[in-house]
Amino acid sequence: MHALVLAAVLAQATPGSLALSASSVALNPAQQQVIDVTGAAPPLQATLDQKLVNVGVSPDGTSVTITATQATGDDTLHLVDANGARADLPIRVAFNAGTIVPQTTLTVTGDPAQPDWLAAQVRTWLTQLTKALPGAQVTIGGVSTPSTPLAPGASTQVTVPIQIAGNGRYFDQSGTTTVNVQNVALPQFAPALLFYDDDPEHVTQDGVLFRGSVTFAQPTRLYYYHDDGADPRVLVVALTSQSQDPTSVQLVQASAGPNMDVMHVGQTLTKNFLLTKAQGEGVVVNLSQDDAYVLADVPMAERQLVAGTVDFRVLSGGPVVVTVLGVSGGIDPRTLLGSPVLQGDGHHRTGIFRIAGFGSDTLTYTAGGSDATVVLGDADPTPPSADPAASGHDYGDYGVIHAIDLTLTNPGQAPFTAYLYLKPLAGPARGSFLIDGNTLDIGCVRVPTPYQITSFDLSPGQTYHTVVRTMTDGGSFYPVVIGVSATPPQPSAPAINAPDGCFPKPEATPAG
Repeated sequence: MHALVLAAVLAQATPGSLALSASSVALNPAQQQVIDVTGAAPPLQATLDQKLVNVGVSPDGTSVTITATQATGDDTLHLVDANGARADLPIRVAFNAGTIVPQTTLTVTGDPAQPDWLAAQVRTWLTQLTKALPGAQVTIGGVSTPSTPLAPGASTQVTVPIQIAGNGRYFDQSGTTTVNVQNVALPQFAPALLFYDDDPEHVTQDGVLFRGSVTFAQPTRLYYYHDDGADPRVLVVALTSQSQDPTSVQLVQASAGPNMDVMHVGQTLTKNFLLTKAQGEGVVVNLSQDDAYVLADVPMAERQLVAGTVDFRVLSGGPVVVTVLGVSGGIDPRTLLGSPVLQGDGHHRTGIFRIAGFGSDTLTYTAGGSDATVVLGDADPTPPSADPAASGHDYGDYGVIHAIDLTLTNPGQAPFTAYLYLKPLAGPARGSFLIDGNTLDIGCVRVPTPYQITSFDLSPGQTYHTVVRTMTDGGSFYPVVIGVSATPPQPSAPAINAPDGCFPKPEATPAG
């Protein structure tokens, strides 16, 4: 047979392929897509491997309409026309891994708000705002805030890349969120009440660890301190309001952990909160009647500690209910908000205390005189309970900022150095201090001897005044003495396992 004739016969005998407007189809449940078909001789037949979708074919064979059901998974659509021409179309039905909000507004306070702090708040805000399905993973990209602090009344805008990985279960999502950051000018505030939450310290079951209500009239501080038992849990702090009026609240907060080193967690929290509070750096959130605002959501492994300090000021509406919970993985903490408060561990480190005006101390020292001292964190005085009948107490003044009004005078004719020191009285303790905008640390000390915090060089005839701010570090044993002396104290904390360290190694027993 002639070659050209043979080619024509083979072309008629071998079915061709159909041209489709898409090489694959990705649908959410109940979603629909129309695929154009080119070169089909009607009628066009459609079959499916799994029947996850419904398929409608146009009478002229120029299109197919694919409608997903509520089922998810993979399927393949096979198309064949009257001449035997074919096309296969892979289909996947799945939910999107999550939702990336294109734009949002973050309202902050701060006088001014520092760039690193702003970047952390933007990241936290987007982590809460970006909703992901169970098993999906959110990745917040780099946050580039202005290099200079944001003054009250100023605003800025940052665009942040966000990825939500479906991990094979959902469609990956990729996008950006533009965050409009506004720094509103609000005066500093001092809390009138303290919510002290350290009972039970060890979380061994799911439930409410603490619950309290913050009103417009009484700004309140929450101090929470919990470690985990044998099973992994999440430490959650949630805010709710049932007010018919719009409710907004200012939050000034710091947190630390999870970490098994309880004293490290305690000191990190104190340092961060002292700085944040001094700058007035906070966020303003609007609460919905329909849902809880999750302020903290921190996973804890066995024996890991999480601690935090939050100052609340209700700006409108309210009251605002603050709930601290321990929750196992996979459980929505909102389902436990109404459950009763768990039984304590018997130490009664919990309650609501009045701290307005508490923690105001004075140290006045004259060169050449005896040491000037003040004792912090003793059992008497201690913050009074808002409920005299309650059994809880705050021995150690945990959650309280002590403001020490320090005045140093050198009436002599020669320069003089005054030393500010800490002396432990009750066992291992650390200390954190904010002096003239700088944080200073005392490592772990145990022996009741003075350890230097800082020194002040006074010129002849000079009087120096400052305010020293400090809080009891969680995990430390108080009371401690804060003093001023002409005698140089120990310049630094000893090694933790030294004989005079916090946890000395036991001496070897001589062979006998």
